Amino acid sequence: MKLGRFAVLLGGAVVLFCVGLAAFNFLVMPRLNHHNPIIAVPDLRGQTLDAARGAAGREGLQVVEERQAPSPTVPPGCIVEQTPRANAAIRRGRRILVVTSAGPAAGLVPELTGLTHRQAEMTLARESFRTGRLLHLRRDDVSVPTVLFQYPPAGTSLRKDSAVDLVVAEPGMPPVYRMPDLRGLPLYRARAAVESAGCVAASVSTQRSRDVPANTVLAQTPAPGGPILRGANVELVASSR
Repeated sequence: MKLGRFAVLLGGAVVLFCVGLAAFNFLVMPRLNHHNPIIAVPDLRGQTLDAARGAAGREGLQVVEERQAPSPTVPPGCIVEQTPRANAAIRRGRRILVVTSAGPAAGLVPELTGLTHRQAEMTLARESFRTGRLLHLRRDDVSVPTVLFQYPPAGTSLRKDSAVDLVVAEPGMPPVYRMPDLRGLPLYRARAAVESAGCVAASVSTQRSRDVPANTVLAQTPAPGGPILRGANVELVASSR
């Protein structure tokens, strides 16, 4: 019987405590807060959570971390946003909700091998990465600058705005020849020699001459013996009557 009465008394005490706590929170505290002075919210952006709590605590305010968010500029653990905003009016004793930086967002490095240099740069920019160091190699089997190798490799998790290094194959230099002496050759043979060397007989002009047969090469540009690249233009002057 005594045990039952004790349980009833204990239950009643718990109920009274809960009712009293609720009344304090919903009736007394609002009145106390209402009488607290109004102050300006300090600017906590860029501060660490501990430093912000210290600064807010000196003003009689509380700091509560609401969530974290990626930020490319604010160091991890520092405050990115706050509510209420800085310099807003607030009563002492209230809370400031803050969002802290989780650091720059990360992403997977895209596949760049086989793309042209221009395509690789555009892909990196689209994925918020940067082009890092470049190594250029000459290759005869490519016609446009092409990515041969990348570091880090595709699929690597990397912080956004990080650099990706590239090895780019550049088209090989055209071979250099010595310009043959075409003077005195019939025009058709001179043209055949130019074309067989991979060059182009760009223009043929004529010049009257009584000393040589018609359609004989009198002059040429480039001059005989000079260097000429494959695919270059050759200008000829042929005789006419």
